Amino acid sequence: MNAVPELSGVDLARQALLAARAAAKKNGAQNGAQTKKSKRRTGATLRRDGREPVGLGAAITMMMTERGLVAPAAGGSVLAHWEAILAAAAPELAGNVLAVK
Repeated sequence: MNAVPELSGVDLARQALLAARAAAKKNGAQNGAQTKKSKRRTGATLRRDGREPVGLGAAITMMMTERGLVAPAAGGSVLAHWEAILAAAAPELAGNVLAVK
């Protein structure tokens, strides 16, 4: 007589995996639907409360726009435009604060 060795460990797990795959394939064929891998979402997350994530540069631009500030096109310095900046940011300090460095 041929004795069939008893399975254990890795062999038992391998057989269980093969049986599960066969059952999944059979169920997929009966339902007419095949499983598809879901695509990873790469778009921005939108929250319904208006707090969607924004990059730092975009946040600063939005803040300046809300306050009516205009960024210089190129060059310039804070010292050269100190009076205009101070008048827009803190008008109560205009004339009392002097930019040195």
